[in-house]
Amino acid sequence: QILKTGYTATLRGRQNVEIRPQVSGIITEICINEGDAVHKGQTLFIIDQIPYKAALQTAIANVKSAEAKLATAKLTADSKAELYKEQVVSEFDLQTARNEQIAAEAALAQAKAQEVNARNDLSYTEVKSPVDGVASMIPYRVGALVGSNIAEPLVTVSDDEKIYAYFSMNENQILDLVQQYGSLQKAMAEMPDVELTLSNGKAYSHSGKINAVSGSIDESTGAVSLRAEFDNPEKLLRNGGSGTVFVPSYRDSVIAIPQAA
Repeated sequence: QILKTGYTATLRGRQNVEIRPQVSGIITEICINEGDAVHKGQTLFIIDQIPYKAALQTAIANVKSAEAKLATAKLTADSKAELYKEQVVSEFDLQTARNEQIAAEAALAQAKAQEVNARNDLSYTEVKSPVDGVASMIPYRVGALVGSNIAEPLVTVSDDEKIYAYFSMNENQILDLVQQYGSLQKAMAEMPDVELTLSNGKAYSHSGKINAVSGSIDESTGAVSLRAEFDNPEKLLRNGGSGTVFVPSYRDSVIAIPQAA
């Protein structure tokens, strides 16, 4: 006899990413609408770029200045080396010139690193989505000052191609599965698909599969967490939703009595 037992489940997107800015500034443009489907790499927000463009131009100028100083230091060192061969200058003068060349090389490397940082900061003013998914509501508007330490994210992007349903079984139910299939790994591999009933009481049209079981038992509740994965092609399931997962189990030598009885 196949029995189906229902477990209250919480629905989560495959990925639920909070988008936060990496630089501080005023939002000058919001490039999406709330609830839009977004793609990986798509620009979501633009933060005021003027100060970061100015910083980049300053960094580029500093690199050119450092390159000129290095060229001068190299010419001086080469000249001192020739004069030293002719015993016109001392070894001290030659070594001093070489040290100045080394210092100029270090200054150039530092200037180039600052240019890289300035380019990165400028690129961060375009806040992009790291995943495909659906945008949440947006708590900020154009003109808001934001930074990496904001309390609320700019937006949350949920990858809902597949939805995870998280639910719990008690220790005895897990032991029954282990004894029935031999191990939890075999249970996940061999167990029939599970079903999902939505919060409105209607059955979800796609079946799912249990693909993860917690490695420990919650001491306070004696429960073990499980995860079932469901396809979501119609985008009917949403991150943060709820439902009931029905897990089939087999019983031998039993009499099934309708619940209504």
